[in-house]
Amino acid sequence: MTVEDQNQASGRFSDAVPRRAWYPACRSRDLKGNRPVPTEFLGTPLVVFRDAKGAAAVLVDRCPHRNAPLSMGRVRNGELECRYHGWRFEGSGRCVAIPGIDAPGERAATAHATMERDGMVWFWSEAGEAADGEPCRLPDLGPGAREVVLTYDIAATMHSAIENTLDVPHTAFLHRGFLRGAAPNELTARRRPIPDGVEVQYLGEPFGIGFLRRKGGTPLEHYDRFLMPCIAQVEYRAGPWLHIVNSVLHLPLDRFRTRAFFVLRATSQRLPTRLVQTVIRVQGPRVARQDAHVLEQQTATIRRFGGERYSSTDLDLFGNTVYRLLRHAEVADGSPPPTIEPREVTFRA
Repeated sequence: MTVEDQNQASGRFSDAVPRRAWYPACRSRDLKGNRPVPTEFLGTPLVVFRDAKGAAAVLVDRCPHRNAPLSMGRVRNGELECRYHGWRFEGSGRCVAIPGIDAPGERAATAHATMERDGMVWFWSEAGEAADGEPCRLPDLGPGAREVVLTYDIAATMHSAIENTLDVPHTAFLHRGFLRGAAPNELTARRRPIPDGVEVQYLGEPFGIGFLRRKGGTPLEHYDRFLMPCIAQVEYRAGPWLHIVNSVLHLPLDRFRTRAFFVLRATSQRLPTRLVQTVIRVQGPRVARQDAHVLEQQTATIRRFGGERYSSTDLDLFGNTVYRLLRHAEVADGSPPPTIEPREVTFRA
């Protein structure tokens, strides 16, 4: 066991969440009609709506007048109207109308920088601050690709949810028969650093997802990635038969609750893409529910004992590395980022 993989924590919680970063607020398609969308970030209520120009906006969900939640109100002509006294706010947070007063003055709601990309609304985590850069782009699989988006609230820290998505060994047991476990195969995992994250490539894996299985002749390319600060990505390529990328975007609602947006994109030159989409729609929720349940039980156990106590092995290729990257970004003390050592390990799964 390497020094890196000694017990990561004992008596504390690995709930590191970098600030000054982009996080997903909701799906773009959720912003329809005149109802704003409430959400949270680390316990702070937020509200999302479309302004008069059709652009997404994210405000702190509190009216500066009498603290009523703005999410109780409605959008009128691109302005968010507080239900309590009718104060109206534009996307920048500026108050544009107070009933009974001609000039609303300098009063304003607190706003976050916002950007729409790949069908998602992203917000900059620090309110009232100009954003640094842009959210990470999701892979474009080209014409004919199908997309399925699933959303789950998980009783777990963001770190635990990310590790779960990228943890191959558990799939042979928790998801036995769907992803792995029916007939163990010898796999080789190769870990390497990538810009703003870490990637593991798996070699020797047969092609098979749900009932889409093909024996022999089709090598499977499998990559798992973590991209700072909140994206866990799983990619499968099986020649012309299938190309699928599951990008899981994580929003830390509070210390022990994480909202996960599973953005699954798939394409195939040999299979009807509607069939691939149907398999994902049928099997995806089953896998997600199993993961959500085990993470809930994991969190309950950790809280019952008052903290974490991990004992890692060479197969735990992501957990400690992801935590070190998150923690370094959270502290933001100007020190160089942690070194990610390349590693290769062979195992059966």
